[in-house]
Amino acid sequence: MIFNTWIFAIFGVVVLAAYWTLIPQRLKPYYIIATGCVFYAYAVPAYLVLILVLGLVTFTIARLMLAPGRSRRGKKALLAIGVVLIAGVLVYFKYTKLLAATINEAASRDILPLPSIIIPLAISFFTFEFVHVLVDVYYGKIAELDALDFAVFTMFFPTLVAGPIKRFQSFAPQVRSVEPLTSATALLNIYRVAIGLAKKYIIADSMTLLTQPILTPGLPYATPDYWVAMLAYTAKIYFDFTGYSDIAIGVAALLGFRIPENFDRPYWAENISQFWRRWHMSLSSWIRDYIFIPLGGSRRGRVFTAINLFIAMALAGLWHGAAWTFVLWGLWHGVGLAAHRAWSVAAVPRVPVLNRGAVQVRAVSIVATFLFVCFGWVLFAATSTANAAVVYAHLFGR
Repeated sequence: MIFNTWIFAIFGVVVLAAYWTLIPQRLKPYYIIATGCVFYAYAVPAYLVLILVLGLVTFTIARLMLAPGRSRRGKKALLAIGVVLIAGVLVYFKYTKLLAATINEAASRDILPLPSIIIPLAISFFTFEFVHVLVDVYYGKIAELDALDFAVFTMFFPTLVAGPIKRFQSFAPQVRSVEPLTSATALLNIYRVAIGLAKKYIIADSMTLLTQPILTPGLPYATPDYWVAMLAYTAKIYFDFTGYSDIAIGVAALLGFRIPENFDRPYWAENISQFWRRWHMSLSSWIRDYIFIPLGGSRRGRVFTAINLFIAMALAGLWHGAAWTFVLWGLWHGVGLAAHRAWSVAAVPRVPVLNRGAVQVRAVSIVATFLFVCFGWVLFAATSTANAAVVYAHLFGR
């Protein structure tokens, strides 16, 4: 079920009305689980079994790690098993076709058949949440794991489709102490849902026609058309993502839950590092905590820091979609982050004007960062690397 549909509007109104008028407090968590199952099963009912089974596996492994007397070595083995199982499910459903197509292309013949697999709804989101739970249990950040809390965490429908990616530690305490809904809270969050829908319908969708030159480059488009298309896509993807996040956060609040904010004026960022602290914040913090830092972060010198950034951002790109253009988009940002880190260390301390916060310097920094992000969106939007190359060539008049 997708947020910007009439079926979700009806579903949401019915669920919320019953939640606050018919369902007693002690049954509210079970009601959320049940409505989450209905919400998820609407797309491909069979895949409801997948999320339930994978959630059960995650919960069982986490509880085994929390068992009294469990050695660190035993916990590490259980963590490895859990992460491999969850990652394996993600890879099978989302990347099997990409791997087969890549092998066939490298061999210049069809060695492997291309599987016909329907990707489960939101598999990237719930697998990341399951990995987070296992890792945080291993490191002692989650000291106890209640079955009801975890079930609500898993099937909480406002975040099932497009996030934000939740953290169990901040979510679980809300399950049994739902905030009462006041008229002010209701109006505020209905307004936020309306704003999210407006971002999606009025702004993001209206940009679709303008983005065609970077989706299907070639004649009859000229250089200005490609610049307009790139800027239109930059607006489209922002208002699309923030629109969905606004709806999710608003609906969650109408259920009495607070979930993480996901965007904070990212196009006003003064550098690419700041951009990633403001863009899709639940994902960028997840990438930092569960990929970049475990790889060694910035503790082993500039070269290894750059390598860790490349790996983390390449995986972030692949998380968005099963295509090499997404990997290149991630690497583009990895290069930008590594370059910014080197610039901050080598140049900024030696050039006083860069440290003074001058308006002119800040303005140039914002424009440069914005253009860097815009050029990256070409890779994100392109249907192939060849098309991306054509777009870049036309952007510069070639």
